[in-house]
Amino acid sequence: MIQIFLIALIAAICRSDRPFFGMMMFHRPLIVSTLVGLVCGDLKTGIIFGAQMELLSMGLVGIGSASGMPEITLGTALCTAFICRNGVSSELALTMALPISSFAAYLGYLTWTPLGHILAERAKKAAKAADIRVMEICQWGGFLTTFILPFFVVFFGLLLGAPVFEYLLSIIPSWLAEGISDGSWMLPALGFALLMRLTFSWKMAPYLFIGFIASAFFQLSNVGIAMIGVVIAALIFANEKTAIGGVRDDNEI
Repeated sequence: MIQIFLIALIAAICRSDRPFFGMMMFHRPLIVSTLVGLVCGDLKTGIIFGAQMELLSMGLVGIGSASGMPEITLGTALCTAFICRNGVSSELALTMALPISSFAAYLGYLTWTPLGHILAERAKKAAKAADIRVMEICQWGGFLTTFILPFFVVFFGLLLGAPVFEYLLSIIPSWLAEGISDGSWMLPALGFALLMRLTFSWKMAPYLFIGFIASAFFQLSNVGIAMIGVVIAALIFANEKTAIGGVRDDNEI
């Protein structure tokens, strides 16, 4: 029970990163999963699963007020705990991560999201009336919507969700388990592909393909590819500096 409490506490604190700590990146899956793995006594599994979740969530971007962003922080905490505490395979947990995160987001639409809106509207009315006391109460009410309710979502999710996962493991056929295992490794690639759709540029594409070729065909490590990138950047910088210098010389003449 103490372990469940600590995991829920980690999830709630990390989810409160943006409003309370000024976005220190505590809410990222790699941080959340690592901390949960540390509490569960399996730091290595926490780091590995956190890296997979980080790739999966790279392309998740909320645009607008009703974009439906999954609660990836809560989902990461729950799935990491299922792996470390209940022996759930990382493949199954990775496959279920987004559905669990989306379900947590739907719970938020029913609980802390409308409550936060009510508190914000009440605080604006209190500000117009110069009622500082009510404004303070509304501000502290944000602690309920940002920290307390998500804490209980993870806490009861661990209490009630672990038996469901164990039951699924006992009834899932072997062929389905193998399909989930194979498909789960595509999810990080899917997250990276979603990110690429937002950041891809044909101007920079040749450098991307240079890195891919160096890794796929020459088996270079990330350090080696990074060194190649540094050399290319230095050459580009030197050529641009030379071109600018040449233009200045022409003007001077």
